[in-house]
Amino acid sequence: MTSIKRGTWFFIFVLGVFSAITCQFTAPLTLMHVAGHIAILTAAHFALVFPPEELLDGLGLTLFDLFTIIYNSRHYGFVEYAAKRVAFFHAFVAAYPCVISLYFVHGNLFMTAVDTRRFPEPLDHPYMWFTAFVISVIGAALYCNRIKDYKQWPVYRYYNEHPDALEEAQDVISSPDTFRVKLSQRTFLFVTRSFFVYSSNWRFVAVKIADLRLQVDNTRMPLLPNNQDEEERIRYIFVKVRFRPEYLQSFTITLRQDYYRMLNEVLEVPIFVPPHINVPMTIMEELKEDFIDRIETNSRYLHRVKRSDLDPCFACGTEENIVKIEKTCTGQEPRVLFHDTGLRFTPPCENCTCRPLWCRNCIAQIFITKQNVDNIYRYEYFRGSAQCPTCRKNFCIRDVHCVDFEFIDEDAD
Repeated sequence: MTSIKRGTWFFIFVLGVFSAITCQFTAPLTLMHVAGHIAILTAAHFALVFPPEELLDGLGLTLFDLFTIIYNSRHYGFVEYAAKRVAFFHAFVAAYPCVISLYFVHGNLFMTAVDTRRFPEPLDHPYMWFTAFVISVIGAALYCNRIKDYKQWPVYRYYNEHPDALEEAQDVISSPDTFRVKLSQRTFLFVTRSFFVYSSNWRFVAVKIADLRLQVDNTRMPLLPNNQDEEERIRYIFVKVRFRPEYLQSFTITLRQDYYRMLNEVLEVPIFVPPHINVPMTIMEELKEDFIDRIETNSRYLHRVKRSDLDPCFACGTEENIVKIEKTCTGQEPRVLFHDTGLRFTPPCENCTCRPLWCRNCIAQIFITKQNVDNIYRYEYFRGSAQCPTCRKNFCIRDVHCVDFEFIDEDAD
């Protein structure tokens, strides 16, 4: 694959240079022509940096592919390779003024018509564009020279103060137990209980967890379609990453809500949520909360039992909020679910004789996951039914009752 990418880029380079030195211009351009050309150059330049994944990324025509051709990852450690990638991308963007000024210089140099100007009057200043090109090249060269020595970056100051961090970062990347998140096509997050690594085309940070603080920064959720569930919108959490060393610049990462919760499970200290911010619930959490609210309106079940015979929840082991399944519905309630294939009636409820073995959170999840509800009608889940996990008898939401325990004497029969 690398050889194919190398051949593609070599062909583009040779074709581009050959076309540039052999072309001859005879017709003058209008302002609209110039604006269109600059727009095309700008789009092409930044499409290499921020490629449409479906179009250029699969063809190997991205700046990252060019970088992998120039720098072989097998010849560098992860930290050094990531730093070179950040420097390469910043240098390429810094060359944008060179590209625009070169367009005007090239147009003036290869204009062959006698007594004809290539560009319209407001832009017809060959010496000005040549000067701008020279200045932009010098500026880009100075900028590249400044950033190429990545050992002078603030993050390397951190490594000088913590020499073991470089080796630990390499171990985190290669460890199979590391929590990994692909935030975008070329952006990755690696986290353990003791170390944090963030790597993208524009930033690289690898620090100890003790030297940073994660805080939810925003609750505005972009409505992005979910590929697996087009009606459900993926929710994102904006997390601010702040560092104890002041010379490290803070930044914000965007985590999908499920990744946010998984990351919280990895960290010893959870991500801090300010009091004025509410992290929205997942769809399952919303439905479980709705389920609990609904069964709270059902009649309560009194269960007389010895304290020593009290059974915890069979699923999670908690002894709180235990429920009992007992048929109390009339069978006359709305029991129809709407589906693309038409109407589907839920089966009739049956008498469950099992002891209270489930808490309300677990029975809520069992009930909801048994409902084959369309996305459009997901909030009509309560019209369905499920089977008792123990005896397999059908029950509906009206048959779930919160339990009040009455403890009897241990010596009683």
